[in-house]
Amino acid sequence: MNFSSALRYPFVNFAKVFSIVLVMTIAMALFTGLFFNSFDLEGFETAFANWDGVSHLDMPDLALSGTAVMGVLGMIAVAVVSGLWLSGYSVSVLRALMQDDQQLPAIQLGRDLADGVYLLVAAIGYGLLFVALIIVEVAVLGITSGLGIINGLLGMAVFLLTIAVAAVMGWAYFVGMARMAAEGNHRAAWQLRRNMLIARQNWRWGAFLLLFMILLSLGYGVFSSLADSVFGGLSGAAGATLSIILYYFFQLMQHFSTQHLIAQYAMAIGIGGGKSKVDETMIV
Repeated sequence: MNFSSALRYPFVNFAKVFSIVLVMTIAMALFTGLFFNSFDLEGFETAFANWDGVSHLDMPDLALSGTAVMGVLGMIAVAVVSGLWLSGYSVSVLRALMQDDQQLPAIQLGRDLADGVYLLVAAIGYGLLFVALIIVEVAVLGITSGLGIINGLLGMAVFLLTIAVAAVMGWAYFVGMARMAAEGNHRAAWQLRRNMLIARQNWRWGAFLLLFMILLSLGYGVFSSLADSVFGGLSGAAGATLSIILYYFFQLMQHFSTQHLIAQYAMAIGIGGGKSKVDETMIV
């Protein structure tokens, strides 16, 4: 797995990534503006400015208007639709990368949203399995609560089992996404047992993937914090808009770098790349 190529990937496609950032920013800023402009913000500022910290705080009217409700619903809609679209678009990104195409694929909104829904159903399936596991573990620990040190050892084993299962389920979700991209079959994402088996058998590659994802998160987190410290002091509409731009920018850059890692992981375990590359040397 090549960490540096994954890091470069969104920068190679910077123009397209930034155009997505702008579209999401405009949509979110529009509804955010509708919400906040429906309130008397100057009244809030004046109330806090004149408050002595002891007496009653005289706040302006907080009644929600139709504009405020529209703003809230709009923000929720943007978050849900953009999340589903990005999840589904990731399938197209993986398909292109597994075909050795380093350019972000064309956006097909309807197909991407549909793929996002399929992946959401798969995620719910894994979530239900994990909840069932937690319920069984709690029941077992409750039954053995009077066994002293045995219960303590059992608790440690349950803790380790939970972490292992959570990791395998996460890798299995990526396996299903990659198989969906490679095979063109939506049902591949729902074959939870098969995907978990593939993920468990290739846990070493999964561990490399997890390590690189953590490094990506830390790296982008540092740069995001630096950008926030530089531009975070801006106030008003300009400050709010810039905050949204920076949020989406770093989130999407990290997301597409992660997709590149997932594509490498998939090909390493034999998905989309034909022959399994289990003997490939890891490159940082």
